[in-house]
Amino acid sequence: MTNLQNKFKQRAALEDAYSNFVEPYVNQLIEVNPQSLPTTPVAFPCFCCASAWLLLTLLYCLWAKRNRVS
Repeated sequence: MTNLQNKFKQRAALEDAYSNFVEPYVNQLIEVNPQSLPTTPVAFPCFCCASAWLLLTLLYCLWAKRNRVS
């Protein structure tokens, strides 16, 4: 029974060490400063580029279908 109690104590000590020492350090590393985020929206230019590419592909397909020699 003493061995089992020692294991529980070791586990509790490891959990306390994690919450006291490791977790604050990890939180500090992954913290994102809101002022460092870009203010320019990225989705709109990507959407425009993808839309233009799809439109060109559609126009090319229509042109190729129209000029196909039967």
